[in-house]
Amino acid sequence: MGRLDKIDEVDPPKMTLIIPLAATVELQDYREIREDFEEQTVSDEEIQETLTELKSSFATAEPAEGPAKEGQTVYTMIKADLAEADPETGNTELIAERPYEFIIGKDTDEKSAWPFVGFSQNLIGAEPNQVITTEYTYDENAPVGSLKGKKVVFSTTVQSIKDLVMPAEDVELAKKFGDFETFEAFVEDIKDRLLKQKKQVYENQYIEKAVEKLVDKAEISYAPNALEEEAQQMFEDFKHRISHQGLDFETYLKIQQTDVEKFLNEEIRPNAEAQLKKRLVIQEFAAKEKIKMNFDRFKEIFDQLQSSAAREMEGAKTKKEKQAIANYITNTAMNQSYTDSLFDRLVAIAKGENPEIESDEKPVEGEPEAAIEAEVKSDEVIELPDSESQADQ
Repeated sequence: MGRLDKIDEVDPPKMTLIIPLAATVELQDYREIREDFEEQTVSDEEIQETLTELKSSFATAEPAEGPAKEGQTVYTMIKADLAEADPETGNTELIAERPYEFIIGKDTDEKSAWPFVGFSQNLIGAEPNQVITTEYTYDENAPVGSLKGKKVVFSTTVQSIKDLVMPAEDVELAKKFGDFETFEAFVEDIKDRLLKQKKQVYENQYIEKAVEKLVDKAEISYAPNALEEEAQQMFEDFKHRISHQGLDFETYLKIQQTDVEKFLNEEIRPNAEAQLKKRLVIQEFAAKEKIKMNFDRFKEIFDQLQSSAAREMEGAKTKKEKQAIANYITNTAMNQSYTDSLFDRLVAIAKGENPEIESDEKPVEGEPEAAIEAEVKSDEVIELPDSESQADQ
């Protein structure tokens, strides 16, 4: 889109417009990219770990005797104070005393562990009414920017210790999760779901690596304002996203101890540039490979979306509302099936299979077509898969 640069004359009107040139992409020898592909498997340990998590939903907590040990649930009251007072407020209180349950040994995930990874190990050997004092200095990976480099003192009062008594591994347990006739069938279902999940995560990561190689090989040029528009959109999306977390942008900057210009230059613009390049390269790849939508895949996704939206469609009161739902289902199914075709082709190329590019020849009149196909539009948005996304359990 062009923009007004300046008004040269008013009468008669004479203006200078800046009209950006269309982006250009040269993919070079993109069909030569390669990436090692590993088939995914599921171990017995992974199956057992998942089974234990599922069983814990129906476990009962019973009072335990003796000091706390691995696997037990410890009910506590915990508070946290800064080792040194905040220079601005003079306060040391970080977290007011609150109840919290710890399962010893279950806080190893960096994304979910609180207050930090491995904290529960400090509770091993503790007994009811005992107060455990723990000091911890947060590094650069602190969950909150203001905690980086700060030493925090946690005071944990043990209230009670309990054992989790797991239900028996039998068909009765299996039936709590589905219409399984045997416990073995339930375990096999767990294995299948885990494998599907691992394959999805791995394939998403594989696609990201292949796209990066496409970008590295490509020669890309675009107008400066294309990057600015990309950065502006990403900035607005970010502010919208944190607003849903009850956080305004100014508060976010204070928490992260940064300012707008630094945030834009270090966070938004580099990511916007990477995103813009990826999108341009993927669009050119789709055009070169003549990617088309597979109707069988479209129908599969359409049926799934239609089934999940049945209640919403039933609750729609007007024809307009129903049409909006139907349009959403159709557009989503088309975009997803097209994207699947695109990335299936990219994976095949990266694995060295190099499938043939379909010709533009139309089928002979009267010859049945195997699938209804739709070509990509030049302005179609194609999103990369999220490598951290997981398949539905």
